Amino acid sequence: MTNKSKHFIMCFLFAATAMAVEVRRDEKWPPKMLLQWFLPAAKECKERTGVSEEAIKEFDSGEIHDDAALKCYMYCVFEVLELINDQGQLFIMKLADHIESNYDEEVQNIAFQMGRKCLRPEGENNCEKAFWYHKCWKTRDPVVRNLLYVS
Repeated sequence: MTNKSKHFIMCFLFAATAMAVEVRRDEKWPPKMLLQWFLPAAKECKERTGVSEEAIKEFDSGEIHDDAALKCYMYCVFEVLELINDQGQLFIMKLADHIESNYDEEVQNIAFQMGRKCLRPEGENNCEKAFWYHKCWKTRDPVVRNLLYVS
């Protein structure tokens, strides 16, 4: 895997499209290790931001909607996982290294495909930039989508 590929791998797990496609949930997806890494941050950020379960679930199932608490929840998760700086830019290499070190080739390929065009966030504040990443990832993969909501 090239260094350039590693840069793109970072954009993983929170992705998908707004099309009506069933979210992949099976014995292999999402990876258990990924959930162990993600869920404590999600729990903390739900409490911190006050985002509703409904808003998270709707976004995960395909409805991209404007919700300030949801946007800040997304930023909070990045912040708790120490994946984002004060300017709303992801630490791409840190995330790429995490993915390469902890997940199999299938997960790495999913991450690469979802993230390769989602590198320059737009938005007036960090919550909007975090939302931009998630929205971009959501449009990249119609099956994997994201892991904002895991039942």
